[in-house]
Amino acid sequence: MWKSGLFAVFLPLVSSQVISNPKPEPFSDFTNYIIWYPETDAVQWHTLYARSLQLPDESLLITWENYPKEPPPVSHPIYKSVDGGSTWTNFSAITDEKNGWGMRFQPELFALPIDFGGYAAGSILAAGVSAPFSLEGGVYIDLYVSEDEAATWTFVSHIAYGAGPETITNGNAALWEPWLMLYDGQIVCFFSDQRDPLHSQKLVHVTTTDLLHWSDPVPDVAYSRQADRPGMTTVAHIESTDSYIMTYEYCGQGNCDVYYKVASSPLEFDSAEGIPLVSNDTNPITPHNTPYVIWTPHPNRTDGSGLIIVSALSHEVVFVNGDSADPGGWKTVDVGMWSAYSRSMRIITLQGKRKLLFANGGNMGNPEDNSIACGVVEIPT
Repeated sequence: MWKSGLFAVFLPLVSSQVISNPKPEPFSDFTNYIIWYPETDAVQWHTLYARSLQLPDESLLITWENYPKEPPPVSHPIYKSVDGGSTWTNFSAITDEKNGWGMRFQPELFALPIDFGGYAAGSILAAGVSAPFSLEGGVYIDLYVSEDEAATWTFVSHIAYGAGPETITNGNAALWEPWLMLYDGQIVCFFSDQRDPLHSQKLVHVTTTDLLHWSDPVPDVAYSRQADRPGMTTVAHIESTDSYIMTYEYCGQGNCDVYYKVASSPLEFDSAEGIPLVSNDTNPITPHNTPYVIWTPHPNRTDGSGLIIVSALSHEVVFVNGDSADPGGWKTVDVGMWSAYSRSMRIITLQGKRKLLFANGGNMGNPEDNSIACGVVEIPT
């Protein structure tokens, strides 16, 4: 989580959302298509932090941070499309079953690729931050599961607890931004952790073998200067080299610049060097704020090589590199999709063709301009 005077920089990008919103043809390529507007009495940011998932039948799911007037307590909505993102319906919601606070911040969706913890392959895990509307009195990162392709959701476990308040104030024991993956027979949950008084915020992970009991936190990124705030972990498996890349924002003495680490194991990022991401264009670009990383096989090659793609709040373009993640190998590609706070990406398959899906939840600028938008494009190279 971050706040800065940079908000105004992004207003022209977001404000353009209200000009036109033509509905795309089913299973077509499109960008900047608004699928949901918040209610007129929405509070705070109205929407933020969209996440997506694809089901085996090629239908799409999107969820996000929602800010309706309360009560009842807030939930993470699930919208579904069966026509490649052209039409979306209100499908279900992940509601707080344990704390009476609501599911408030940073939803995360992950489909189990194997049987795990008593749940069949294909079951969907959902992590999110549950906190009171007042942001005082405690905070959990909670885990839910759906065994019916997101139609219904059931509480599984508390992943982590902080005493709060759930704000970015230095010294508050807050938790943010869960990220799930499977590795070596364990589900790993990465998150941003403010509970250590030696660090305003650090990045950690916990693991489980049964989805019920979680390990103690292990650091991934922690700086010696107490006030520094690395945040927003995302991780991708570089399959061609069997290595892992982690992206994060480093909010310290600069503009929350994007950094990355590469390691042979996603459990060993702490010992890897943090590298600033700078494009190798004629006019180099340093992206900042809320990065998101994916890896995909190269769409134009059959040799097993792939591409690393990174998105950041500061730019509409994406940053593309080869499997080596060479610091000098980053280039920008214009995909024509609005920037957004933690704009998410997912490689999907539509009618047998691999595409890149964007999910946007808006920005921390003028909340009146925020909505949920998506785009489907060719994989940038």
